[in-house]
Amino acid sequence: MRIKQCSLKYYNEFGEECDVMFRPNEYHSLMELLFDKYVEDWGDCKGRAWCGTCHIQVIKGPISEKMEADEKQTLSKLGNSTHQSRLACQIPVTAQLNGVVFKILKDDEVF
Repeated sequence: MRIKQCSLKYYNEFGEECDVMFRPNEYHSLMELLFDKYVEDWGDCKGRAWCGTCHIQVIKGPISEKMEADEKQTLSKLGNSTHQSRLACQIPVTAQLNGVVFKILKDDEVF
């Protein structure tokens, strides 16, 4: 059985549009996928939802994974957090990410 190829789109910290191809469950989290293939210097806390360095803002598409208390607490400390904010380390790489569009935010950048 062939595993479905999925894709998503993101805007990096320079505003460049980037396309990502992935297979569901290929990586534990969106942060790991992007760190491995595309983004350097990301995820200071190694996916524990403590640092906020993998802060993204969802532009299109739902991220249905429920936000846990650690993620909410970390996002609440960021000056540029909105209701569309998530930590990429807390988002599993599933088929539900197919078609999602988001922006990587750095420090106090606002989209």
